[in-house]
Amino acid sequence: MKEVIETLNAPKPSGPYSQGVKTESLIFVSGQDGVKPDGDLVGTSIAAQTAASLDNINNILAEKDAGLSDLVYVTCHLSNLNEETVREFNKAYESYFEDVDVKPARITIGSQLLETDVEMTAIASVS
Repeated sequence: MKEVIETLNAPKPSGPYSQGVKTESLIFVSGQDGVKPDGDLVGTSIAAQTAASLDNINNILAEKDAGLSDLVYVTCHLSNLNEETVREFNKAYESYFEDVDVKPARITIGSQLLETDVEMTAIASVS
């Protein structure tokens, strides 16, 4: 069984996909970037875009009584993989998982992004 997740607390999909999909034990969250729920860019800093991405993911998970502590895997897309960008990204990302005992597995890759410098997809384990 698959269940669509929709919330006004994250940007509406810009194409033919769901914000998230819940199965019996997993939640798959579509790519969330540095955009506010109203669709406006949060700014150009990597830290602000990382925070917005994670806030959007958290808001989608919250629709099914889950949160960032339930994440098991995150795919992170950065438009630039230079040392300064990755350092800023990691610092902002880490602040969201300071109190999480088991941090999610993760990959960070360089991607050609359209309007932002950060985008993340996520998988959460739920009961």
